[in-house]
Amino acid sequence: MLVTVAVLVIVLGLMVSLARYVRRRSAEDLTRRVLVNLHTATLQYTRQFGPLNLPPVAGDADKPLDEATLRDRAEANNRRFVQIMRGHRELSAKAFRDLPLPVYDDATVRDAWGAPILFMPGMHKQVGQSPDGWFFVSAGPDRLYLTRDDNQYSYEAFGVEVR
Repeated sequence: MLVTVAVLVIVLGLMVSLARYVRRRSAEDLTRRVLVNLHTATLQYTRQFGPLNLPPVAGDADKPLDEATLRDRAEANNRRFVQIMRGHRELSAKAFRDLPLPVYDDATVRDAWGAPILFMPGMHKQVGQSPDGWFFVSAGPDRLYLTRDDNQYSYEAFGVEVR
């Protein structure tokens, strides 16, 4: 009886850790899909209409940012981005299709962990740098943009290396 209970505890432990791993991978995959959709729609937008008219999130690229300011600017930037894209039905259909409600609520686009996806119209030492000069950022599981360890970037989803 004791051996059976021990085996069940071990199996249950393995199942719980596997479930955590699957949930984390699922969240990462969903966020990556969101970033790819947004990046692709933005590329199409810039080809048709020129650069997006969004205010810079960080202002001066050398000015240090704090997390609260960046989160506020990310929220405003995200709402404006969605508003611009929704003005173009074919682009918004491509950008926002198949996104579940927790990620896209008709006003903002969030990552799988609930933080707004940040559109960076320029490069910033603290947030990230892209070969295109603009990119999207997910704050990752810790919901902090300035801890770059777990952040996801739209250019990474396309396999682009930053120099």
